[in-house]
Amino acid sequence: MNNPSVATGSLRSVTLNIEGHKHLARWVPVVKALEPDVVCLQEVFAVDLPEIEQQLGMRASFLPLSNILEVNRYKIHPLGLWGIAQLTKLPTRNRQAHQYGGDVVVPVFHEPNDSQRTVLSQEIEKNAAWHTIATTHFTWSKGGEITQLQREDFQRLATIIRSYDELVLCGDFNAPRGKELFTLFESLLIDRLPQVFTTTIDPNLHYGGDLQLVVDTIFTTAGYEVIGVHPFAGVSDHMGVVGEVSVIPTGAEATMPFGPVHNE
Repeated sequence: MNNPSVATGSLRSVTLNIEGHKHLARWVPVVKALEPDVVCLQEVFAVDLPEIEQQLGMRASFLPLSNILEVNRYKIHPLGLWGIAQLTKLPTRNRQAHQYGGDVVVPVFHEPNDSQRTVLSQEIEKNAAWHTIATTHFTWSKGGEITQLQREDFQRLATIIRSYDELVLCGDFNAPRGKELFTLFESLLIDRLPQVFTTTIDPNLHYGGDLQLVVDTIFTTAGYEVIGVHPFAGVSDHMGVVGEVSVIPTGAEATMPFGPVHNE
């Protein structure tokens, strides 16, 4: 599967939960050195995006999910609107935003689920191929155990996922691999993070320590090939995930179900 010709024409994709303003000096140089084509961020402040755009040499598309106006027990800076973003320097088209959970208006943040839940997607062109790249920050639960709210939000998200012909969905899914919620995602999409990787929580930067939970990944439909997927640490309380995404030519798709399928 490690095909150099595929990698040469692929779209290098990074996803990372940056935990707001805390780790800019850590993650920006690391991500820049990876030379990605698209960067999907969760927990990014709108006020930080101009600096991030300048440092990465990319344009950002942003969706606010919460408004953080006061000091809170999570020690998140009260810098206003934060949410999800995609950054790229490549041509884009067909930007879409689909809400599947949370309030109609952007809520003030006090607790982890004081948030809208939305998918941000756009098509990105590289080497004459258009890739549909999306990101989301899924509904939180304590201890990674599935809740009724997560089940309800997933059903709405599943309808959105099915509306795309092909899709790359990156993000922080708050769904530990091997548990019920992650399995629901695998019923629709292919998890591209190899099983050899057992956590995307940074043991040195996350308040919970070494949790051994995979909650961040790159999911795709069967029309994409993804190689070289791996996490990288030392950038935020979550590890980043990077991989090379390629469109499989029409008629050349492998016969496979939408899930569960894993890269080994």
